[in-house]
Amino acid sequence: MNTPAFPHSNSRSRPIGIGGTDIGAILGLSPYKTPLELWSELVSGDSPAHRDLLHLRYGQHTESFVAREYERVSQMFTVKHEPTLFHKTHGYMFGHVDRFVLDTPDTPAVVDGVVTAQSLLECKTSSAFSKNDWGEPGTDQVPPLYLVQCAWYLAITECERADLAVLIGNSDFRVYTIERDLELEGLIISHAQHFWDEHVIGKKPPEPINTQDAAILFPKEVQDLSIQASDAILQSIHDYKQVSAKSQALSDECERLKLEILNFMGHAEKLIHGSKTLATWKCAKASKRIDTKALALAHPDIASAHTTTVLGSRRFLLKDAT
Repeated sequence: MNTPAFPHSNSRSRPIGIGGTDIGAILGLSPYKTPLELWSELVSGDSPAHRDLLHLRYGQHTESFVAREYERVSQMFTVKHEPTLFHKTHGYMFGHVDRFVLDTPDTPAVVDGVVTAQSLLECKTSSAFSKNDWGEPGTDQVPPLYLVQCAWYLAITECERADLAVLIGNSDFRVYTIERDLELEGLIISHAQHFWDEHVIGKKPPEPINTQDAAILFPKEVQDLSIQASDAILQSIHDYKQVSAKSQALSDECERLKLEILNFMGHAEKLIHGSKTLATWKCAKASKRIDTKALALAHPDIASAHTTTVLGSRRFLLKDAT
């Protein structure tokens, strides 16, 4: 099946703007990225090198299989879509649609730069542990992260519906249908517009929602800079100490109980009760690692040539001021 020409065909590399996988982060629905992490990427233009993108690579790998399964069960045709599509009014809105759905293989998906297909397809994989996050097949009861992504693509393409095909746990294949909802679409675009104007164009960071966000926002200290604690912060320090003490007490109790169980197991691989396995205590698979100290001693020139300086992360220490 030949792929027709699409507008804004800049390859699948990321353009400047907000994409379909970003809107979930803006709305606080993404388990992979916070609003501040997205802001940092958009403002700096760089994606952090430390982020593990395995879930994205796996999704791309399985996309073709899921699309073929969709064609088999729906008796419809799909056309792969590589180039980036942009919203006709909001130029910062873009999307990479997996496929367009066609009645016949010869039906064009785009005519004169305008999407004429009525449906699009999103291909997903999901863990068996998340099976309860999905409703009955054929409905629009999908995880909110995917619902807003489909709504985003429907806004850009102006298709009437999006089919979401998902393979759950490598054994459960389902198809869901999300009809275009202009009210939901308007709410999503409103949030995206605010994020774009306030945070990206205005360069004002969103509020951090975890300690990793704070480390991104304030990566390096200003030497010799001090700041006076407010009454609110003094209370936070007091509360932090109390919670930390409780956490340490719970941690110590957990360690005591774990030691009791391990001593009982001894050399046993499994702890059982009747036919039930209650716990296992096994060695992890052996792995090989480079001994960097030995390498530096044996081949200092090689070690030096492949050594880089990495900015150390800031370490928070609470001092005893009493």
